[in-house]
Amino acid sequence: MKSLLGRILGERYELIEKIGSGGMAIVYKAKCHLLKRHVAVKILRPELVEDESFVARFKRESLAAASLSHPNIVNIYDVGEENGVYYIVMEYVNGKTLKEYIREKERLEWEEAVRIAAQICSALKHAHKNGIVHRDIKPQNILISEDGTVKVADFGIARAVSSATVTIAGANVMGSVHYFSPEQARGGYVDEKSDIYSLGIVLYEMVTGNVPFEGDTAISVALKHIQERVKPPWELNPSIPKSLNDVIEKATEKDQAGRYQTAGEMLRDLQRVLRDPEGNFVVRNIDSDLPTQVMEPVKPNANPGERPSREKRSVWLKLILFIIPMILLFILMSFLGRQIYNNHFVSEDVEVPGLIGLYEEEANRVLEEKNLALNVLERKHSNQEEGRIIYQDPAEGMKIKPYSVVKVIVSLGPQTVVVPNVVGYLQREAEITIENAGLRLGQHEYIDSDLPKGTVVRQSIEPDTEVVDGTEIVLVISKGPKIELVQVGEYIGLKEDIARQLIDNDNLNVGKVTKEYNDEYNEGLVFKQSPNHGDTVEKGTKIDIWVSLGPTPMYPKVLEIKLPEHEDQEGDDQEGEEPMVRVTVKKADNDQAVYDRMHSLAEGTVYVELKDRGVVKYNIYIDDELSNEITIDFTKKEDAS
Repeated sequence: MKSLLGRILGERYELIEKIGSGGMAIVYKAKCHLLKRHVAVKILRPELVEDESFVARFKRESLAAASLSHPNIVNIYDVGEENGVYYIVMEYVNGKTLKEYIREKERLEWEEAVRIAAQICSALKHAHKNGIVHRDIKPQNILISEDGTVKVADFGIARAVSSATVTIAGANVMGSVHYFSPEQARGGYVDEKSDIYSLGIVLYEMVTGNVPFEGDTAISVALKHIQERVKPPWELNPSIPKSLNDVIEKATEKDQAGRYQTAGEMLRDLQRVLRDPEGNFVVRNIDSDLPTQVMEPVKPNANPGERPSREKRSVWLKLILFIIPMILLFILMSFLGRQIYNNHFVSEDVEVPGLIGLYEEEANRVLEEKNLALNVLERKHSNQEEGRIIYQDPAEGMKIKPYSVVKVIVSLGPQTVVVPNVVGYLQREAEITIENAGLRLGQHEYIDSDLPKGTVVRQSIEPDTEVVDGTEIVLVISKGPKIELVQVGEYIGLKEDIARQLIDNDNLNVGKVTKEYNDEYNEGLVFKQSPNHGDTVEKGTKIDIWVSLGPTPMYPKVLEIKLPEHEDQEGDDQEGEEPMVRVTVKKADNDQAVYDRMHSLAEGTVYVELKDRGVVKYNIYIDDELSNEITIDFTKKEDAS
């Protein structure tokens, strides 16, 4: 992708410096000429925008992310496209990435790492509350400003790109895969708990200086996320407190159910780590790793005087208490044995049926016929009818073992939203507001209007109307006032005040008024205009006029001409005869002689009276040779020299 330095996008964002690049985009520092501030402009790589469905996802996800407003989230100001260049305009953060900061320090003090993680948690809590999952939390996407504020970038972009990335083996994910959750590595359903896992890995790297899993390829790293447990961080850095070690281990559990269920939960524990570093307050949700409990031996009867019948009853009770658990254990082992046999020894796999579009009850019946089970992950609003399945994992057509579980998301039906009022907004501002409200933009209409060009005149659905999420809204945009053409009148020869009145009557405006001497028009009359009479111009155009000050004044001038000095020649013995010279004065513009006489050198100086108008240039000749050039202003009273 060639450099775009110097280019201006959207008629306002001038790209002035390249400040970063990655698999998805190139980032430039830019100057916003409208608001006079620096911004960051992220330009998507050309290979990502060839897919129309990706472009649609990119716009939708970026606009959704633009609705987030939080001190720990990089603000998105604008999203646009110009000649095939798709870009996002973001807040410019003057600082460095967390990745660069970790490299500088090798590893962070645990207190600083916790404070940074808490700010990231706060950002995730806000985003998750607004229904946005980041999907690509890594140190490269976390910025630290010069004042120490942590800001998370690129909300929404990873989700748009995920469908355009074919495999995790691509070079553009080698950096991200170190922070993938197990479900991301498997290509499974991703939710808020995936961001929590990735944050756990980032926190691990901050306090140890290393990521937990390394590999030669992205696939090998991804498999480790799925199969291997994260090594406890305090084995690499014994200085970190127990509570922080517990937080990291809980956040990086393989099973989503074992992790923090919300970013708010993790944030509370991080805050407690700072208050009580050696506390034992982190609650683990997974019981499978607990050691086997050893039951205490039954104490002998301490009372030898009890009756034999009581002793017999005690023996029978012990026997029953022993037999019943054994029976239950046998049933459980039989069930597990059947499951293991079916999952590992039955040769024929089952093809996953298509469930999307079915009602939950129908999907249950279809799966039961194939010896599969249904697990509802989530119920959420969508454009599908309530009760219908809108997502499944594994996907239709995949082969799995009998008695496996198929995870689904069930629709709660369309969500209703309130139409915002965007009348009077600029077009781009109105578009972002409409899309952030969960509505869809229709084809704009453009009309002449007294409102400024690009302003919303009206909208197809009245403000505050409750409609289904995704409803189309058509905006009517102003093209500006209608252009009316008028013909310029004839104002030359009129008095200035009458000319002004006629210009106003012709729906035109008086422009610059210049007053000059003019020999053809009397004082106070218009002798020139621009535009000219008969020209067709827009209504309201300014007409410049020139008003006469009367004839140009004429002040006679006396031109003083110095004659050359006479030099005696040898042999000149004629007495009484003075040498003569010819003095000629001509106008320079037309070579017209205004004075032509013979003079004796003995005169020394010749005085020539001249009369003319305006400014005139003269050439002075002595014996037909040019002696001097002079310019005389007859409008002034001073003598010529």
